[in-house]
Amino acid sequence: MESQAIPGPFAIIALSAAALVYVLGRVIYLLYLSPIAHFPGPKIAAVTHWYGFYYDAICGGQYVWKVEQMHQKYGPVVRINPDEIHISDPDYYAVVYTSGQERRHKVFKHTRQFGAPDSVLGAVHHDLHRMRRAILSPFFSKASVYRLEPVIQDKVDEMIERMEEFRLSRRPLPLFEMFAAYINDVVMEYAFARSDRRLAQPDFDPVFLNALTAASDMCHWVLHMNWMLRMLQSIPVRLARLFNPGSSTSKISPRTKKVKDQIRNIQDGTNRSNEKGLHRTIFHDVLDSDMPASEKKLERMWQEGMVVVGAGTDTTAWTLVVALVHIIIDAGIRQHLEDEVLAAMSDKGSLNLSDLEQLPYLSACIKEALRLSYGLTARLPREAPDRVLEVPGTTGLAIPPGTKVSMDAVLMHRHPQLFPQPDQFRPERWLDNPRLDRYLVSFSKGARQCLGINLAYAELYMALGAVFSRFAVADGGPRLQLLNADASLRAVEIAGDMFLPSTKSGNKYVKAFFS
Repeated sequence: MESQAIPGPFAIIALSAAALVYVLGRVIYLLYLSPIAHFPGPKIAAVTHWYGFYYDAICGGQYVWKVEQMHQKYGPVVRINPDEIHISDPDYYAVVYTSGQERRHKVFKHTRQFGAPDSVLGAVHHDLHRMRRAILSPFFSKASVYRLEPVIQDKVDEMIERMEEFRLSRRPLPLFEMFAAYINDVVMEYAFARSDRRLAQPDFDPVFLNALTAASDMCHWVLHMNWMLRMLQSIPVRLARLFNPGSSTSKISPRTKKVKDQIRNIQDGTNRSNEKGLHRTIFHDVLDSDMPASEKKLERMWQEGMVVVGAGTDTTAWTLVVALVHIIIDAGIRQHLEDEVLAAMSDKGSLNLSDLEQLPYLSACIKEALRLSYGLTARLPREAPDRVLEVPGTTGLAIPPGTKVSMDAVLMHRHPQLFPQPDQFRPERWLDNPRLDRYLVSFSKGARQCLGINLAYAELYMALGAVFSRFAVADGGPRLQLLNADASLRAVEIAGDMFLPSTKSGNKYVKAFFS
C-alpha cells in the first residue's frame, strides 16, 4: 500500500500563490468593480467585514460611532462594509423603511441572530413578512389595546402596590427589574392570556431580563458567526443545568415548555381558556387563520410567541427607566409633569389611557424618553429588490437594486439639526412641534415597524401616569428619589450598540428609594 504523498514545496507555493491571486482579485473587485465601488468610505471597510467586527464584537458595540465619524468625513452616504451602504440623512429614513406595497427585504444574517428564524421577525422576504404580520396586526391594533386596557391596568395597580411595599420596608427599589417584570407580565397576559407573574416575585424574577441581556452581549459575535448560536442551542438542557444550574437557559427552559404545552393544547382543542377568559391568545388567531399548515407548526408558533415577549420586554422597560431617571433628577420637569397629571385627575377623578394620551407634557416626556432609549440601536439593513434608490443631495449616487442599505436610531435621534444638545432630556422640544414625530424611530417605520407600538405606548402612558400621580411631591406624597443620581445618569447614557443600547456605567441597574 502506497503512503499518501506529502505536498512538496512546489505545491505549497502554488496553493499560496492561488490564494494570493484570489485575495488580490477580490480586493480589486470590491474597490473598483463592485456595483457600489463608487460610494465613499474607508478602503479597509470596503474590502472586509472584519473591520466592523473588530469595533462591534471586540470593542463592544463601537462601530456605530465609527460610522458617525465616517459620515462626518465622507458625507451623508457611506460604504461601511463590502456590501452595505449607510445613510445619515433623516429624511431618507422613509425611503429605506417605506410603507405600502413597495418591497423591502431583510438581510438574511440579520434575521438569524436570536434563534427565531421562523417568526415574523425572521422573515427575510417582503411577501412572507406581510403574510405573517397580517395575522398578528389586528391583535396589536389601537382598538385591541383599548379593549384590553383592564389587563394593563391590573398590572399597573400591582406595580404600584409593590412600590408601596418597598417604601414601607425602606428597601432600595430596582427600577429596571421592576419595570421589566411589569412589561413582561403585561405582554404575556396580553398575548398568551396568562403570565409568569414576575411582579409578584420578591426580586421581580429577572431571569428573562438576564437572558435578554446575555443575548445582547453576544449579538455581534452571533451576527458574524451564526454557528455559535447553533452550537449553544444544540447543548441539551440537562447538560446546561449540570454545568451551570443557575444559568438563564436552565431557569427559562421549564417556562418555555409551558408555552409549548399551551400551543399544543390549543392545537388539539384541549385548551379552551379563550372561551372563558377576557380575550384570545395570539396562538388562536394564527391557528384560525388561512395561513398554510407549515405556518401553524408548533416550533414556528413558539418562536412567534417568544419574539412578541422578548421584543417588548427590555426596550419598553428601559424607556421607563430613562424617563424616570431624567424626570426625577430635574425638579422643574418633575413639577411640570406632576402638575399636569394632578390637574387632569382633579377634573376627572381617575385617568384612563385615552385621558393620559391627551396630556401634552406627559406625551412630550414619553417621546423624549423614547428618543434617548433608542429602542433598538442596531442597524436594520434593507434591500430594495425592484428599483434603484436615488440619493437626494448627492452627485450621481444611485443605489443599485438589491444593495443592503441601513440607517439606525442612534444617529437619527442624535442628529444635531433635529435635536440640538442631543444628550439632554428636553421634553419641551416636542411641544407644538409635530414635524419631529417623523424622526422618532424607536419602533422603526414603514411596513416592518414594531408590531407592538400601540401596546408599548399604552404601557408607558399608564405606568408613568400612575407613578407621578401616586408619588407626586407636589401633592405631598412619598418622595421617590434615586439612590445615586450621578451613577443613575451614567446608567442611562448610551455608550454603544449591542443591538440594545449599552451604557456608560456598564449596566442598566438603577435603584431608587422613598424619602
